[in-house]
Amino acid sequence: MNTTYLLGLFMGMIAALLLNVGKGVQKHNVRVFLEGRGMFRPPHRRSLLWWIVGLFMSGSALFFFPLAVFLSNNPSAVSSMTGIGLIGLLLFAVYVIGEEVSAMDLIGVMLIVLGTSTLGYLGTLQTMVEPTFSDRTLFFTITGATAIFAALCVMAYVRWPAIHGVSFGATAGFMIGAGIFLADTAQLRGSESFLAKIQIPHLWVAFAFAILALVVTQFGFLRSRALEVVPATNSAILLAPPLLEMVVYRTYPTATESLLTVVILAGVFLLSIGAAARISEPTADAVNAG
Repeated sequence: MNTTYLLGLFMGMIAALLLNVGKGVQKHNVRVFLEGRGMFRPPHRRSLLWWIVGLFMSGSALFFFPLAVFLSNNPSAVSSMTGIGLIGLLLFAVYVIGEEVSAMDLIGVMLIVLGTSTLGYLGTLQTMVEPTFSDRTLFFTITGATAIFAALCVMAYVRWPAIHGVSFGATAGFMIGAGIFLADTAQLRGSESFLAKIQIPHLWVAFAFAILALVVTQFGFLRSRALEVVPATNSAILLAPPLLEMVVYRTYPTATESLLTVVILAGVFLLSIGAAARISEPTADAVNAG
């Protein structure tokens, strides 16, 4: 195994850690935004600066991932580093943020690590045939799915606090995944000219989704643990494109991909169950009052 290939895998691991731990840093400091203008003054300014550091960490992964693929010439191996990023987040959440982790949480995270890493690996091994699609179908699919996720977030905020983190995380992940899918459709609709490509609305919608995903993630962090929001986000990023392909391109997953999807959803479900258990536990004050 040559040194360049190993360096590429190392860069992939760094990218995955930056992406996930960076989100953990944002979670650790996100409540600074509740201070309003006070966040620009001491002592809250420090938290704001750390939140910006977390944002920079996650954003810098966009540099390391392509570099990892270039050095290793193996995108499937780079995709499998996703699991290492989630494990890094788990350690950060426990030892830095101080989030409590149950056995059910650990099983859920491990299932997501297994499912997302393997699905990402298999996805980059596929050779895609250039598909055809209807813009009308694409519009109604994206609009309908976005409306469903928006309604889920509202219901989670108002009535279902146990799935707040998973709902907002999955919504942010869907927006990123849908943005990736839209960028792909823009390639199919565009010409060779760069100016022609940037005029395609698909790309602008993808950019808007990326901005919205950042905002939605922070709302998720305000009321939920990083270990609920981030794994749900990563899962939805991987699952959204193939699900959209089923409707828009009329292409369907293999049996193995379907099984891995079930594994990922089972992991997300276990995280939701763990959150529900914590919400239902009586607090120390309530016990003393009783």
